[in-house]
Amino acid sequence: MPDTDAVTQEQPRSHVLVADDEAIAAMALERFLTRKGYRVTTACDGREALAIHRQDPADIVVTDMRMPRGGGHELIGTLRSTDGDLPIVVMTGYMSPNEEEAIPAGDRLVVMQKPIEVERLLEIIRSFAG
Repeated sequence: MPDTDAVTQEQPRSHVLVADDEAIAAMALERFLTRKGYRVTTACDGREALAIHRQDPADIVVTDMRMPRGGGHELIGTLRSTDGDLPIVVMTGYMSPNEEEAIPAGDRLVVMQKPIEVERLLEIIRSFAG
């Protein structure tokens, strides 16, 4: 029986950019998503994520909201100004009502509460990747 998670050489691998200042969480997501067939790049904050995205555009961005340099709001705002259709998954442990209202709404943006369920994240990424 074929492995449904295996990626054949003919299929392009979607590039997932993970921005999270919690290195262990970012590495765990990278490992999980790589095993599921995605090409994953990690960034420790929003500014690094933007620099990576400019050099190697992501197909999907998974970001924490609160990071020391260039938090999620800045990252999302900049990404949305250049690519309004880019799928974004926001991971957050806590978000005030004002912070939640400041996130640009859209069909291609999902907010997940930490700790995230990796299988649910995988479902969301698959729905965006097609």
